[in-house]
Amino acid sequence: MDKFEQFAQDLMQMPLAARIDALKAERAKCICMNCPTYTKCAENFDQGFFCFTGMSIICIDHEVECLCPKCPVPQDTGLKHTAFYCTRGNEKERRYDQSLAGKEK
Repeated sequence: MDKFEQFAQDLMQMPLAARIDALKAERAKCICMNCPTYTKCAENFDQGFFCFTGMSIICIDHEVECLCPKCPVPQDTGLKHTAFYCTRGNEKERRYDQSLAGKEK
């Protein structure tokens, strides 16, 4: 079990209030709003923390430059994917997609 899987498992074992607090603490470290790819629309809808919440469906439609590799959230939580969560999906989605692709081989 890697660091992200352990983090996810630990979250699921927490009571809801503690899980929300843990995710809020991670979101507080998020630097999405400083990224060149981040848009005014995303700001208006309070979007961010894409590595956990998933891609922006209506606000971010192109990739400019990515700050994800510099963000403490992926590093602290053991995320394998390192770029463009806002347009390519969160860690869980991307791991699932990879597992499906691996099974099709």
